[in-house]
Order: sequence, then structure tokens, then C-alpha cells
Amino acid sequence: MAAGSGLGERWLALCLSALPLQLAARATQSTGPLAIIEGPRERPSIAFCNDAARAAGIEPAMKLAAAQALANKLAVVPRDLEREHQALHELACWAYQFSSRVAIRTGTSASAGAGGLVLETGGSERLFGGSDQLHLRIRRGLAALGYRAAIGGAPNPAAAWLIGTARASGLSARDAQANGELHAALAPLPLDVLKWDAETTRTLHKLGLSSVGQLLELPRDAFARRFGASRLEELDRALGLLPDPQPAFLPPTRFSAHLELPADVTQAGQLTFPAHRLLRSLEGFLRGHGAGTTELIFTAHHNARGGQAATATRIALALAAPERDAERLVKLLAQRLTRASLPQPAVRLSLAVERLASFQACNASLLPPSRDSVRDGPDWLQLAETLHARFGSERVFQLQAIDDHRPEHAYRIVPLAIERAPPRAPVQPLCAQPRPLLILPAPHPLSQQDEQPDYGGRLALLAGPERIEAGWWDFGDPRRPTVHRDYFVARNRTGQTLWIFRELKQPRGWYLHGFFC
Repeated sequence: MAAGSGLGERWLALCLSALPLQLAARATQSTGPLAIIEGPRERPSIAFCNDAARAAGIEPAMKLAAAQALANKLAVVPRDLEREHQALHELACWAYQFSSRVAIRTGTSASAGAGGLVLETGGSERLFGGSDQLHLRIRRGLAALGYRAAIGGAPNPAAAWLIGTARASGLSARDAQANGELHAALAPLPLDVLKWDAETTRTLHKLGLSSVGQLLELPRDAFARRFGASRLEELDRALGLLPDPQPAFLPPTRFSAHLELPADVTQAGQLTFPAHRLLRSLEGFLRGHGAGTTELIFTAHHNARGGQAATATRIALALAAPERDAERLVKLLAQRLTRASLPQPAVRLSLAVERLASFQACNASLLPPSRDSVRDGPDWLQLAETLHARFGSERVFQLQAIDDHRPEHAYRIVPLAIERAPPRAPVQPLCAQPRPLLILPAPHPLSQQDEQPDYGGRLALLAGPERIEAGWWDFGDPRRPTVHRDYFVARNRTGQTLWIFRELKQPRGWYLHGFFC
């Protein structure tokens, strides 16, 4: 199935020059010299290098040994064509939040080092407040991901890509708002933006042709016979004379992405920055699906030592409710990394999300929140997430109510449930009598004065008795004995309000069982 251009369409091209270099640079905060190498393992050469490397005298095509002699702290990353294709796919998943029509564009040759996307934005510009606001949001999003892209706009994807390619090369180019502006926008562009093979480009230059406009003035039949009909069709698509269908992009239902680290990472906290890049990609992916997630799995991959593959370090992040905000997620991850350790230096970080969850954004209100909304709001969920990330699930617990009249068996301690369970009917209290907030693990015997209980002085009985006789169903279990008690609310001379009971069995002693606030 394919999508073509039509009336009212507006295509945006995102051209990423030196993509291999951008992939390596986005995983680190270092501004030192960085180079991408390719070629034979024995004598690799520089394919791309950043400004810091150029300042040291390093240039593309230079041998690695010579480059390292110029900059002894040069960070070197081998080029990975498969990783470049994966990165463009991840970027397309991120861009799906802005348009349902996204197509991936790759360089015309392995040495080009360029790639990017084209997306139809005419149908979504109003949703984002106009084209200017949409373009600004895309630029900021790309910068947060660690990418730099030249943007070109036109009524069809071919023309938008040519304009974006010219800007990526540092040339001046203007967008075309309508089909009638395409010829004027494309004519000044140099022939190099077409990315045709070197032999064809040299031939055109020998003929005295240097711009797309000069190419369009040639006789069409003669041009087709000399350079092929496919070249002429390519120009016609850019001019809007022929449709320019794009393959439909369907994002996957699960998220998976990784970053190659330019240098070995020995401390878990150093993974925060590359993880933030991955979380930015995840946020765009989830926004495109209108979803969130409750579980993220980070994996730190280690370099093989002694010819043996090292076991990867798995770092899981659990959430109380579906979330997709990268800023909040990276704060939770930073807490989680404080109790993580790397057995060996990490060379790659990956992020996987297997299950998506329905996401409902919080709507703002003009009125202050009600008391019920504050009580039932997401604060306790965020606290649960922070505690889980900081201390681990094995150290965070909650109380769970149990239908049992015996106070010491009416609750149990369980691990804090991190995933939001389906709504359940509230547990109805077994009685309407007051219960203290603090119940002692075991009843404490009280002294008596004239058969009256004493605790910091003689106690005054305020309420009661409340008789509790229960536990016959646990007959024979020494850990859960049957009880026969009369409970009272009492107060001593210092003003403490206590929960006490009198044992109905002989010798009918008094016991302290809890404190009221």
C-alpha cells in the first residue's frame, strides 16, 4: 500500500547530514575529538569527524594511525550501516506523533552518510498551532534526541527532500508553498543536491550545467535519450508533474532501541545521559500510539573479555501508572541507578518496552482542586514509583486489609503493588467502632489498681465495651488463637487515648492494644 501526494498536502523533509557521526555523538556529553572509521581492520581510515577533531588537523580519508598521532584522546567508533538504518527507523517511530504519513529516506551510497525522513504535515499543522509552531516543536524534539537536521518544505516529498538536502550542505534554499512555486524554488539549487552518480554529474558539469534550472531548460527527449527516462521522471516528481507515492510506514507495537557508547562506562550513574536520549525516543513513540507504559527494561551490554561474552546487566523500571514523559522517567531512572552496579564496563545501552498501556493525560482546571481530588490524585502513585526506584521493590511494603474481626489479624504486610489494579469495591469496615491508627504487634499487659487498668496513672474509660469473640475457624492454630475480649477506649492523666481490652477468660487481665492519635 502506498500514499501519494495530493491537493493541499504539505511535506516536510528532515535531512540528517553525517548521520554516523551524529549517532556516536548523541550518546555522550563529551565535546572532545570524535571520529567514525571504516575500511579494512588493519588500516582503517577516517570517514567522519567532528569539529574538535578537525581543529586538531584530522580530516576525512586520513588513516586512523595518523589521526591518533594528532589527537591522542581521539574517540573512535567503527561505522555500522545496519545501526544507521535502525536509527532512521527509530526516528520514524518518533516522528509518527506528528504525522501518520512518514517515509524513511537513506543516502544514495554507503559513503554518503546522509539520511532522514519525509512526513506529510498539512493535515496536522492546525493541531499543533500552525506550521511555524509544528516546525519549532520538531526542531526542539530532534535537538533533545541529539540530532541536527536541515528542514525543507514543499507540496511533494521529492521537492522537500531536495530543498532539505541543499540546506544540509550549507546552501541557501527557500521552501515552496504551492506547486506554482516549485520551479522557482528548485531552479537555483546546484546539481549536487540530486545525488546522482559521479559519472553523470561530471558529464553534466562538462556540458556547462551547474544548476537544476539549467537542467530543466534542456530538451526533454534529448535528455531522456542521453541520461535515461528515470532521471527525467525524478525531476518531474520534484516539480509536481508526476505523483510521488511514498511507502506507508507502520510503527511496531513494541519499542526497542539502543545506543553505542563512544567510551566504556564503568559507573551506572553515567548511563543517565544516554538513557535520556532513549527515553526521548520512547516518548515520541508512545505519543504516536496514544499510549503509555508501566515497565521499562534497560540493558547495559558489556564488552567481551578474554574471548568470552559477558552477561548483560538488566535494569528494570516499574511505574505505578502508565507514563510517557521522558523528564519524569529519567528522574526515576536516576534514582534506580543509585543502587545499580556494572560488573564490567558497558559499551552499549538498550531500552525495550514490550507492553503498551492506555494513557489518559491529566487535564488542567481553572478551579483549585477539591479535597477529594487531592486525596485520590496521583501523588501517592508518584511516591510509590520513587520509593520503588530508590529502594527496590523488596524494601517497600504496604498494608492490606483482611476480613477478620481479630485486630492483630485484620491486616497483613505485602509488597507495594506497583501496577494499578482494576477498580475494586471498597472494603467495608466490619464494625462502626473507632479503631486506633497504631496497633501493637502483640497486646501489652497492664498493671491494675483496685481491678482498674493503669498506664501512666489510672485510666478513665471513655467508650466501651465492644466485645470481640472470633477465630473459631482457626481452632488449633497456635499462631492465630481464638479471642474473647471486651475492648474500651481509655485515657490516662497525660492525655493519651488508648485502646485496651479485658480478657474474658481467667484471670481476666487488662491489656494495651493500640494508641489513638
